[in-house]
Amino acid sequence: MTKTLDLTKQLVSIPSWVGTGCDEIKIGDFIYDWLRANTNLKVIRQPVADGRFNVIATDTYPTRIILAGHIDTVEPGASWTTDPFTPTFKDNRLYGRGSTDMKGSLAAMLTAVSEIKNTKGLMVLCYIDEEYDFAGMRKFVAQYQNKIQPKLIISLDGSFGQVGLGCRGLIELSFKLRGISGHAGRPSAGKNAIRLGSTIIDELDNLIAQQVDPILGGSTCNLAFISGGLDLGNGEYGRQGNNIADLAEFVLDIRPSILQINADWVVAQIELLARKFAVSVESVQVRHNLGSWFTPQESLIQLFGSNYRYEPSLGYIDIQMLWEAFGQVPCATIGAGNLSMAHKPNEYLEISNLQKTKKTVNQILELLI
Repeated sequence: MTKTLDLTKQLVSIPSWVGTGCDEIKIGDFIYDWLRANTNLKVIRQPVADGRFNVIATDTYPTRIILAGHIDTVEPGASWTTDPFTPTFKDNRLYGRGSTDMKGSLAAMLTAVSEIKNTKGLMVLCYIDEEYDFAGMRKFVAQYQNKIQPKLIISLDGSFGQVGLGCRGLIELSFKLRGISGHAGRPSAGKNAIRLGSTIIDELDNLIAQQVDPILGGSTCNLAFISGGLDLGNGEYGRQGNNIADLAEFVLDIRPSILQINADWVVAQIELLARKFAVSVESVQVRHNLGSWFTPQESLIQLFGSNYRYEPSLGYIDIQMLWEAFGQVPCATIGAGNLSMAHKPNEYLEISNLQKTKKTVNQILELLI
């Protein structure tokens, strides 16, 4: 237990959010050195961007199992009552940024791997940028999709006591709507891009909500950003109340539970609704276009047993990219953390869950490798 807890403290102590003056390079170097010192695996750095890299460790056999976890965190906000990078203990909890999402789980995975000797077909993937643009996972898939054929993929980016067996997808896009300006005293003389855009999104939301998967649940649409007004050019908007807004931009976050909903489908619906209300769509930009994934419980219960809850994950889990890239092989998420605490100020981890999670990883490796 001490080894796993000590490793968790070390990982939490290394800031690894992505922004001005911070990234995952230092924690990547630490994990690279730790794996080389504590395992017999071949460890490499996989370059991704701007000096940032994934850490990949393998034995000498063809890959059969991938254990995966991300090494980045979100940035700490201003509401912390302790130093987010000084591990703090209270009431059998470890407080610190990333303790629950997911440095405790990383520590459990890494120490479990260090205790299993003579593996046959193990790959450990510690990757960057999960909280941002999935650059680490995208790079791994691009390089390894046609090189390996894993039979099982387990992400440690899950919740304690739960086996995640699927998740909804993630579509994020932005677009602009062009209306017609005019005098605010006669609203009917123009086409208000802000108001009509909101109406279009309401109708789109209703269409998406009708798309329901019996296991993954309903599809959702969230209006994350809106801006607009009188178009002054160069991306600037007039703020005078006596003009009808003729340009508006929107950002949507859509979580589809069925594969038929993708970015092309969403854009087509927006264009149809825009024609209905006599406005035009401009500058569509798709940031993410990621589908859902699901592994039947029957494929996992013989591995994990009946003491877990088998549920889909609430958020998008990028193990979906691995599931899709490697022929929909069985995938699952487990973890030491409580994801209801993820991204929150004063994030914490129940210390007792560390050893239990490490033991689960040990059992899986002993059974399958």
